[in-house]
Amino acid sequence: MNWANLLWIFYFAAHTAAGILYLLLGMVMYGVREAGLWNWTVPGVCLVLLVMDLTGRISLRGSAAKTLAALFLPLLCGYVELLFWDGYGLDGTTPAAVAWVFAKLLLAAYVLLREEKPKAPEVLLERGSAMGVAGAVWLVGMAGAVLFMASFGLPVSLLVGGLISSRNSLLDYCGVKGILSGLLALYVLQCLWYCRGARLVQGDELERNDSIPLISLFIPFWNQAQARKLARLLQMRGVKGYY
Repeated sequence: MNWANLLWIFYFAAHTAAGILYLLLGMVMYGVREAGLWNWTVPGVCLVLLVMDLTGRISLRGSAAKTLAALFLPLLCGYVELLFWDGYGLDGTTPAAVAWVFAKLLLAAYVLLREEKPKAPEVLLERGSAMGVAGAVWLVGMAGAVLFMASFGLPVSLLVGGLISSRNSLLDYCGVKGILSGLLALYVLQCLWYCRGARLVQGDELERNDSIPLISLFIPFWNQAQARKLARLLQMRGVKGYY
């Protein structure tokens, strides 16, 4: 088998995986639409969680909550695309189904963007780490799905993927663009928290030779290595790092 044939197999597998993802998202949205008024329970639960966090009864500021919100953000963005740019859109969707999606999306955004006081550098580095972990899980999951369809699901990929790839590009499957947009948002947040943490760490040490250029915090993988360097710098300064 030459390299061209191998690339075609992975191309067909990617189409098959994207098509299956579209079907799964569509099945969930169809079930949500058919649930009717029961969908209003989700906005109610999200509102209760928000009020309890604002009143201090629970805390949504921990790394576990932020990681969980980051993991769900791309999926929720995929549902938003499905609502507005596909046949499951507003013409056939009840307000309760729209609220089902946006209540969870807004709660996830609140958890991810909530400011913390004091703004300790180790907390900001931890936020960036949570974004990086969630993004890595999604990328590994998508790569694993393509690899699975190119190996164990090879017959299906050759038949189905070869057929649908002749009519669609990978971005034509509704939900894919939403998930990619969510991953881009996680990357932007990761860079934001890393840069803010770096400024606090290096605020009184900009003249030192080991200061980290902020441009490096925008480059994937390199920014994680630089964040670990910042964590070690915090430890040397007598501050416990949580990265």
